Amino acid sequence: LLPVVCRPDLCNIATPLDADNETMISVVFGLRFCFLLAYIAHSSAFFPSRSGRIRSARTITTPLAAFVNKKRVSSSRSSSVWSSANMTASDSDSYHDMVSASVDITDIYERNGIITATRSVRDIDANSRRQFLYNILVNGEESFVTAPIELSAKIKARIPSPSGSKLLVLVEETVPESESESTRHVIEIWTENGQSLSNRIALSKEVHGKICTDFAWFGGISWSPDESAIVYTAEVNRPKASSFFANHSGDDIVGGQFTLGVGKREDWGEKYTDTALLALFLLNVETGNVRIVRNVPGSDVYDGSSRGGGFVLGQPIWSPCGNSVVYVGWDAGGAEMPRRLGAIYCFQRPCRIYSSSVKILLKDLSQSASSEVISDDPYECITPSDRLARSPRFSRPKNGTSTLAYLANEKGFDTHGGCMALCTSNWDTSTSMIVKDSKRVVVEVVQRPGDVGDGTKVQGYEFPGLFLHQLPRECFTHDGEHIVTTTEWGSVNKVISISVKDGAKNDVLPINFDLTGTGYGYHASQQFYGFTADGAMAIVTQTEPNRPKVIGLLNCPLQKNTTASRVIANLPPIAASSFAKKPVFEPGTGFSSRLLSSQPDHGDIKEPISSILLLPNGAGVAEKLPLIVVPHGGPHTCMSTAYVPSYSYLCRGGYAVLFVNFRGSTGFGQAALESLAGTAGRQDVRDVVLATQSAIKEGMIDPDRVGVCGGSHGGFLAGHLIGQHPELFKVACMRNPCTNIASMVTATDIPDWCYVETLGPGTYDFSRFSGPSRQELEKMWESSPIAYLANVKAPTLVALGMKDRRVPPSQGLEYYHALRAKGVTTKLLVYEECDHAIDLVASETDHWINIKQFFDK
Repeated sequence: LLPVVCRPDLCNIATPLDADNETMISVVFGLRFCFLLAYIAHSSAFFPSRSGRIRSARTITTPLAAFVNKKRVSSSRSSSVWSSANMTASDSDSYHDMVSASVDITDIYERNGIITATRSVRDIDANSRRQFLYNILVNGEESFVTAPIELSAKIKARIPSPSGSKLLVLVEETVPESESESTRHVIEIWTENGQSLSNRIALSKEVHGKICTDFAWFGGISWSPDESAIVYTAEVNRPKASSFFANHSGDDIVGGQFTLGVGKREDWGEKYTDTALLALFLLNVETGNVRIVRNVPGSDVYDGSSRGGGFVLGQPIWSPCGNSVVYVGWDAGGAEMPRRLGAIYCFQRPCRIYSSSVKILLKDLSQSASSEVISDDPYECITPSDRLARSPRFSRPKNGTSTLAYLANEKGFDTHGGCMALCTSNWDTSTSMIVKDSKRVVVEVVQRPGDVGDGTKVQGYEFPGLFLHQLPRECFTHDGEHIVTTTEWGSVNKVISISVKDGAKNDVLPINFDLTGTGYGYHASQQFYGFTADGAMAIVTQTEPNRPKVIGLLNCPLQKNTTASRVIANLPPIAASSFAKKPVFEPGTGFSSRLLSSQPDHGDIKEPISSILLLPNGAGVAEKLPLIVVPHGGPHTCMSTAYVPSYSYLCRGGYAVLFVNFRGSTGFGQAALESLAGTAGRQDVRDVVLATQSAIKEGMIDPDRVGVCGGSHGGFLAGHLIGQHPELFKVACMRNPCTNIASMVTATDIPDWCYVETLGPGTYDFSRFSGPSRQELEKMWESSPIAYLANVKAPTLVALGMKDRRVPPSQGLEYYHALRAKGVTTKLLVYEECDHAIDLVASETDHWINIKQFFDK
């Protein structure tokens, strides 16, 4: 059974069949797959058409008999609208349908001819998320998807080696410790294509703290090119501290257990309350020896009496020669940033890329007993002139040289998001160093769409610049001449190809494909994950507002015009609760979407405002629809044309839903983004009103039934809209809203936001920290929803996560009590264990159903 799944070479699924051995191999392949399908009795197979377009996915109903007799029963989904019974289903059933259908992919890669995808699924009953593993076997034009295998909650990461012959599994397990229990990290090394557990390495707490598995930002685990070692990020242990009234050793800091930087960590705010000071560690997978990398910036604090200051190190990768590691270092309280500000969703925190030689350290780790004194060469800062530099990636070496690509912004920006440049430098594999003066800006920071590029438009916009957080792990084409990645381009996530050939500049090519064959593909949101081992295919996903993600392949080389594509996996729903009916949502049915554009005449940068309108089927036929307007949070983020279960649930409930990407959103050029700084509460409010009026003019919206729903900055805008425009917005639902910036500025993990968005760029001094002046507080108050409280008459729901570090819950409580005191109908939802996102599964479920029912009333 396992060799079929893990060893495609044994069943020749990737080997062309000749006339002499075709029959024998067909029999062997068929028998192996019969046993596989018998074992996983609910497995599905998917058969895309040979034209490269999707054909209806086909499911084997009785797997063994169906496969042997080739009696495949079509499961193509009906495009009809829901029946009236479904449309009146309970809110719990309806919400359950939407979240069960969601396909949240956390990782996809290909090794040994098998594509492995990890899917995160909500479990409402257990208030948790479950992780499922899918193996997708591709044989020519056909693909087979194995039944999902649930990963244990103890598994925190699975990292395949470059060749696919080894697999690293990071396990967090509970072990008995004297009279209590303790957790520890164990790294398992699986060999023989992941089939044999050859080494199990328990990591000592004396070496480091928790391993960082936040691969979206700080974290990283990377195999060395020869697959003998790994580099990863983990917490530096705190200094030993003890009470004044306790026995203590000579190393203890007496009375330091409650001192910040000693017994108490200075963390990185919202979502990073367990992250303080991350360092790089090397592990030899044979000997199990582990050692911290010391020739790095800020290493002097590792052995000091305090863990304040220094650098947080992350996103590590190996140089192609395997003698150096390249990584990102964030200022953790040095000259450029004296205090650690919130990190999540804050992409302007100062960071640079460094390299450290580890040749001597690797040799020492390979010995049975390693020494303590290591003397590798000093580290080198690769990007000294860039305020922001992150996401280093290497091409395959060629003629002794490799290309190092990374995202950078020389000046940086004060807003929490912004446009990045793509830069490259040459790396000499013989010296394991950057070639001097080889830096090149391949794609510039773009101020206005169309400033660079060849004029190609997506969704009506010319190239707006690069808006992405990281490059894919395997972003280089095999010839090293192009980088493929995903960027926000207007209101869509677009796969693009960038030429990095010598002399190429701003040569950006949008890749057009349509996996679903619905014709919506050019407005769908798509994502690139990596290439197959032979470089012949690109692994991608596609999602639309009424369709969860499907997984597909693109033929390489990627083309400017339509690129041949096909679906390899259309993953069915996984029920999220035992208390609801079987999920019945049919992707592509029940509601539709359209893109709207509104031209503002206010503000200095008059870029069009892009909106996405979701409409239930039959919209406006019998009667005009109520509208829920959704301004996003951030504010420097973007709502894309992707499937979002919560808003799909509202639309299925009979509401039109309008996502507004007001100026300040990412994906529309740096100038439009920065135009919001200093005008928050004015320009963004007028933008949302203009977009709402444009939607009403479509003729299907009841102008007397318009509500607003938003979280964070979206909640900030909801408060402004019901205060500044009470005649238009008749009801509001606010999630962790910012309502009084003056009372928030000294309590939030992002005081810089309070300054920049109300007072403008350059008003927050990142090199020092001080409280606001009287004049600044006055300006902050005037920019807040609380300033318009007297006008509010709309019924308002407020949902709060009481562990929110970003927008303190006191903000929502202040607004709730003020509304109740003036007699406005209001409702308060309190989630004691939630932070800013209110994303614990049970709380998320509860507050969205409450939101819909509040709108219903």
